Amino acid sequence: GGSGVGGERGAETFSVWDRNIQLAMYSIAIYLPTAFLDVGGANILEGWTPLVWGIACLHASGGVLVALSVLYSSSVTKTVAVCASLVLTTVMGNALFDAPLDGAIGLGCAVVVIAVFGYRDDCDVEEELRRLRRLAEGSPGFHRSQ
Repeated sequence: GGSGVGGERGAETFSVWDRNIQLAMYSIAIYLPTAFLDVGGANILEGWTPLVWGIACLHASGGVLVALSVLYSSSVTKTVAVCASLVLTTVMGNALFDAPLDGAIGLGCAVVVIAVFGYRDDCDVEEELRRLRRLAEGSPGFHRSQ
């Protein structure tokens, strides 16, 4: 909760590209030394095929999408997205790689799916309340008490 509020407050002062570069710096700081240690002084880009370059570009575009979501989404929306991605990862891991999916994991996934649909319904209610507020504020007989 607190980190979401702090992140939203800080997101208002950065552009998408500033935020993307900021997030990329963490990855560079972690993975670049590891990559140099792994190749042992050889060319770090040796063996990069067009397929590998394509995958790297896909990951870079994913970074831009993360920056956009950080900038333009509320903390609640981001939390719902993370929960939905965890459920999708769990189900796909089971379907593709026979990862465990026992009763407790299935129950947790079901609770997340129900919560996501419940949140969607709350958003519909909030949008209707905003619409009614705008309508009431535009009415000639409406006076807001201070």
